[in-house]
Amino acid sequence: MNSRIIKLVQATPFLAAVYREKNFTKAAKLLGVHQTAVSHRITAIEEMLDIKLIERTTRSLNFTQYGGWICEAATKSIDDIESALHRIMQARHNATIRVSAPPSLAMKWLIPHMMQARDAGIDMSVQAQTKLVDFAKGEADIGIRFGHGNYPELNRIKLCGSDMQALASPTYIREHNIDINNPWASDVDILVDYVSETDPIDWGWQYYAAGEPAFNASISKASKFDRTDLAIQAAISGLGIALGRSLLYEHEVQNGFLVPLGKPVPASPSDWLVCSKEFARTEQYRKFAPWLRQQVKDTQSIMDGYHYS
Repeated sequence: MNSRIIKLVQATPFLAAVYREKNFTKAAKLLGVHQTAVSHRITAIEEMLDIKLIERTTRSLNFTQYGGWICEAATKSIDDIESALHRIMQARHNATIRVSAPPSLAMKWLIPHMMQARDAGIDMSVQAQTKLVDFAKGEADIGIRFGHGNYPELNRIKLCGSDMQALASPTYIREHNIDINNPWASDVDILVDYVSETDPIDWGWQYYAAGEPAFNASISKASKFDRTDLAIQAAISGLGIALGRSLLYEHEVQNGFLVPLGKPVPASPSDWLVCSKEFARTEQYRKFAPWLRQQVKDTQSIMDGYHYS
């Protein structure tokens, strides 16, 4: 048994008590020791492993991803502690960054940038997920979330603002004689991502209509899809007009598959890069975050000065 395991086993009562009580003072009372003894023992383990186990504030105590693994294992057995330590060491030395993103963003934007990531020396894997991953459980290293940034327990940076943009294929525009500057003067077919329309987040055709007084098309008769990228793909296929959001349509416009109709309408939600506060201190994050922000900036610059002819 190596020295780290021995010290972890010796600290088991402290780690387990803190995990159960979620409070240093209560853990100390449970152990019959002074609160500083608990704090010092946790700090000593953090220094030995060179990782943060617990994020402390004046009002709360939150376990980091690794802290959760170790402290939970301390409530079980030595084998569990050894397994948790091995899991931590493996995760810390794994060069691959596991990136979680909504399926539409993963398919339309993130996966096409994997070659640029490789060229920049970044090894990443993409997880397309509709649910929010639990970083504390190690379900992903980092994530991109579309929302208002209400993630106080996580490290977060705003990647970009978001616009809602009506889009159609050049063929559809010609066949329906659509004026791209005044598209709603024509009888058009609307394509809807019904999941976004029913989501409590303020994005979708109803919000677009609120920002574009000229919009008068029927949403009730629209063709419906359960993902934004599917609605966009339907627009590329000439089925009607889809509503795209930033990062999902710029390359389709650049490649001539879609044409922006009218002006974009600003949306309240934005794209955020989120991860545990512990992962934000890693070299992987310090390399990945600036690279990703530059990719976002480059994507949005595609629309600068764009004109359809």
